[in-house]
Amino acid sequence: MAAVHSFASDNYAGAHPEVIEAVIAANTGHARPYGADPTTARAVEAVREALGAPGAEVAFVFNGTGANVVSLQLGLGRWHHVVCASSAHINVDECGAPERFTGAKLLDVPTPDGKLTPDLIRGTLARLDDEHVTQPGMVSISQTTEYGTVYTPAEVRALADTAHELGMYLHLDGARIANAAAALGVGLAETTSSAGVDVVSFGGTKNGLLGAEAVVVLADVLKPSLRFVRKQSGQLGSKGRFLAAQFLALL
Repeated sequence: MAAVHSFASDNYAGAHPEVIEAVIAANTGHARPYGADPTTARAVEAVREALGAPGAEVAFVFNGTGANVVSLQLGLGRWHHVVCASSAHINVDECGAPERFTGAKLLDVPTPDGKLTPDLIRGTLARLDDEHVTQPGMVSISQTTEYGTVYTPAEVRALADTAHELGMYLHLDGARIANAAAALGVGLAETTSSAGVDVVSFGGTKNGLLGAEAVVVLADVLKPSLRFVRKQSGQLGSKGRFLAAQFLALL
């Protein structure tokens, strides 16, 4: 009987065989916990190289919601809001986790194609410095978007420039960033580090991993908080080598 494949979602697919093999290979002997092992060190360098960001801080986490929650917390106070598309995963598919963990508000913007623009971001500005309303803190975009559209490197750069001009950080939810790179015919760096993004949720689970994502912090000012935020968010695994081994196989 022929195998049945579902195209409803990449969540239906299994893990890549080489990823499973990498996990098994990592299950040998003892290694220091909490990411202090050689496998994690190699995987961090691999992620840095893939994103063209030799100075990035990298933290492996268990799932996409966890990656987004950690990423957003790095740049937000509880009086801030996050500008995102109404269709964004953080807005419609994460059970309020971003708002619960950050204490900040999601300010969702209707879009025809799931993509934010500089004008849409500017259109959210109102009552700046008014203590009675939340203040702009971050912009979050999905690459690819939930509609399957993609941001070009120039579009990401325009959003980053706009966010920075307004005193905000730019977060990129890259659950399917590999798909976007393939569709655009560019490397992973072109719509992340080279385009001015501050923090990336680097997706692995949607691209053949058993259950591993990475938070990649590119903005220097946000780097010192990463390891503390990951721990407090319940995303620090004792046996981190098994997450790292998956990224090594992928990259």
